[in-house]
Amino acid sequence: MRAQAEELVDQMTVEQQAASLVMAGVPATGASTGELKAMKEQGISNVFLRGRSQLSLKQTATKVGAITKTLKSNVPEDLAVWVATDQEGGFVRVLQGSGFTELPTATKQGQWSSEKLASNITQVGEELAEAGINVNLAPVADVVPAKIGTKNAPIRYFGRQYGNTAETVTSAITTVTDALNSAGVQPVVKHFPGLGRVAKNTDTSSGVTDTVIGTDATDLEPFKEAIDQGNSWIMISNARYTELDAQNDAPFSEKIITGLLRQDMGYEGVVISDDLCEAKQIASVDMGQRAVKFVEAGGTVPLCVNSDQAIVMAKALSNEAKKDQKFADKVREAAVVELEAKLRQQ
Repeated sequence: MRAQAEELVDQMTVEQQAASLVMAGVPATGASTGELKAMKEQGISNVFLRGRSQLSLKQTATKVGAITKTLKSNVPEDLAVWVATDQEGGFVRVLQGSGFTELPTATKQGQWSSEKLASNITQVGEELAEAGINVNLAPVADVVPAKIGTKNAPIRYFGRQYGNTAETVTSAITTVTDALNSAGVQPVVKHFPGLGRVAKNTDTSSGVTDTVIGTDATDLEPFKEAIDQGNSWIMISNARYTELDAQNDAPFSEKIITGLLRQDMGYEGVVISDDLCEAKQIASVDMGQRAVKFVEAGGTVPLCVNSDQAIVMAKALSNEAKKDQKFADKVREAAVVELEAKLRQQ
């Protein structure tokens, strides 16, 4: 499969390789004609349904169908257009119309038996697949220690964690990833290397820093187990981790993505960023450079919740690759990893 992916990537131009990586956000209620046209022209073939939608499953399927039909020509060999959303449960549930399960928070899900959890998540996965969605940005693998409680703004405050220990979280997320995968939906385990110990939310605050998680932290256990399962993507947190790389936020850290995740932990799959466009944590970095620095660090899919800015990112990746052969090699490698994942999804 690797050889097939390499062959396909080598038939693509630098612009096509760069655009193939970016995931662009569009409203969950449907992309506009203008958005679709601009993404098609740029060569983008990955979208994220953002916001909240009360459209029914059938209506959502129609909207998603329009997206995939338009962008299909940007993918070689009739492979999939990635269509992702956030269907964790509780407060983080993009698709809320009729036909979509009213899934509770992960905290409540974590109290279910593994059988009940598997059954409910399989149903969620089947609903997403029926709507034409093949990537779910879930489950949350962050461990929030009980003593921190709701002082943890990004995860615990919203009940997004499955439990307070690595063991509990690991058990739940492996059940969730298996269930989603069995339904034909790619799970995304997040937010590596863990957002359970920070106080503020990187979406709305800058300077969010973890001073605890190191290479031997138990917070990494859920991610290790997910890697061993071999059926999920991994999303990188936007926070900074002083014990791992005091100089760079995680999405721009070669030490974290290439060193810890890929080399030390042996992960070879798709590494997707958290949103790189609206997050306050990284607002000081030039828009295009956010994608460049992410891929340079070893990332695969830079996620941007705004399609116009996603196009800026695709152009920045292409321009940098044309100037720098070393970076061009990283773009090619990321494109190979991404197409490998699409080949496996067939």
